[in-house]
Amino acid sequence: MKRFLMLVGVAVVAAAMYVAASPAGRQAAGPTARQYKALKKQVTTLSKTVKGLKTAVTTETKLLAACVKFAIPINQFGNPHPTDTSTPEGYEYGKGPFGNGATPTTEFFTTGLDVSTTTDPGAVWFIGGDASCGALVSPTGALRHAAAKAGIRLPHAAVHAPSFVAHQP
Repeated sequence: MKRFLMLVGVAVVAAAMYVAASPAGRQAAGPTARQYKALKKQVTTLSKTVKGLKTAVTTETKLLAACVKFAIPINQFGNPHPTDTSTPEGYEYGKGPFGNGATPTTEFFTTGLDVSTTTDPGAVWFIGGDASCGALVSPTGALRHAAAKAGIRLPHAAVHAPSFVAHQP
């Protein structure tokens, strides 16, 4: 009798495990109406973000195509104040009255920027483009408009060109 009860107990446990693991057991319910509404709102928001980012990426691609037409390596050359006994080298710079035979009151050597080689590790690369580049990056240009659509705020740049003043020795 003990063996029979033991066999029945094992059969009951096996049947319970089968019912719990069977595909006809508990199934996951779909989202509630509230969850569905929240997910729909999130999808709408993300769709708008993706659309704005696509516009920004398209505009940035146009910007790169217009503004990176060429690249030139530039480095600083000259040694106007050598620490050894070698001769100063650099670009001669004059300051003072010019014209009518007047000579500059001050002349000195200074360093200067010049085109370098493409393998120069100390070079800074200047890039340039054409007029379409200026139209894209202007304060009312397409880049600023596309960034605003994507929710990106670009800082305002100075509208007028900088002025250059010669340096002092």
